[in-house]
Amino acid sequence: MQRTQVRDILTFLHRSKALESKERYSSSLRGGRNTVAEHSWRLGLMAYVIGSECNIQVDMSHALALALIHDLGEARSGDVDAYTQIQGGNQVLQAKEQEEESTMREMTGDISFGDRIYTLWKEYEAQETTEAKFIKALDKIEGFLHIAEGEVQMYIPKEFHADYANKAVDAFDEATHHFPELKDFLDAVKEDLKRQFERSGVKWIDEK
Repeated sequence: MQRTQVRDILTFLHRSKALESKERYSSSLRGGRNTVAEHSWRLGLMAYVIGSECNIQVDMSHALALALIHDLGEARSGDVDAYTQIQGGNQVLQAKEQEEESTMREMTGDISFGDRIYTLWKEYEAQETTEAKFIKALDKIEGFLHIAEGEVQMYIPKEFHADYANKAVDAFDEATHHFPELKDFLDAVKEDLKRQFERSGVKWIDEK
């Protein structure tokens, strides 16, 4: 292995380490937050387990690569909470996209394999491939699952937008007609969440 290749790999790993300290749920949870790195790890685990156990027809190696890289653009700006995105609308989303685009170019522009990393990230953002849609749907489910696993009591807003994940999961299923299992998982997590939020007095919003 060439010395420049070793240097580039170490540089990339150093830059991506920032994800270990970028917290999620900054505007919706008082505590019980996890980091972008923790989320990305479990997303990869979900992709492997659900994909394998349900015999979902995706290129698993490619899907796992997307899971690991999909939030790499948050290394500098951090995560923008789903609740903040819902409240802020397109303006917040556009600012998020621009910041992450800039971060990705900085992280990958000067390393030998940077084009490959950047292309994977853009593939996820474009949502045009089966693997990208698969990971996007699981990404939404993972966010709900984290809150359902004991963080409801930490939830700050007075309402919960349960329809936040619907588009990613439903659009994926309608486009392929192959993976109803993803909706089954989302429905199971939402059923648990709804029961918990009803006990805590949080309004449940789920527009179809």
